[in-house]
Amino acid sequence: MTNNKFASLAADVSRPFRVELVDPVTEDVIRDLDGKAAYINIWAADGAQGRAYDKSKRKDLMLRIKKSRTGKVDPDDALEENIAKCAALTESWYLVDRLTGEPIDVPCTPENAADLYSPPGMGWLFIQPWVASNDAANFLPKPSRSSAPTPGPSSAAAGS
Repeated sequence: MTNNKFASLAADVSRPFRVELVDPVTEDVIRDLDGKAAYINIWAADGAQGRAYDKSKRKDLMLRIKKSRTGKVDPDDALEENIAKCAALTESWYLVDRLTGEPIDVPCTPENAADLYSPPGMGWLFIQPWVASNDAANFLPKPSRSSAPTPGPSSAAAGS
């Protein structure tokens, strides 16, 4: 977390979030034959990994602009950019074939993550870690149940 006057508002982006993969047909978590949930651990899109990725893409864009004769470049495809960033944010995984329950033993690397998320028909899987990485609620601490009582009306409001 940051050490500034707003630190209590900051999400904890120092650890990844575990996304248990949901089968879009059954809406159940995909599990192996032993009952272990399939998952992808994903870093926050605005955490250190996401910011480093964004910075490298800005540098690449500036280099492309400098190399162009007109100072203009074609924009990158937004879906491909999102897939590439999600692949860079993918920390680890346990993948399971949704029909057979057999584990899929492929190492988690940015290249393999891009191969997982990219093909047509894989949007159902890509969207789960992508949305989770961009959802601040996944990285914010949960409020404690024993929080202070809600303050009553202010004395100014009570006296009117």
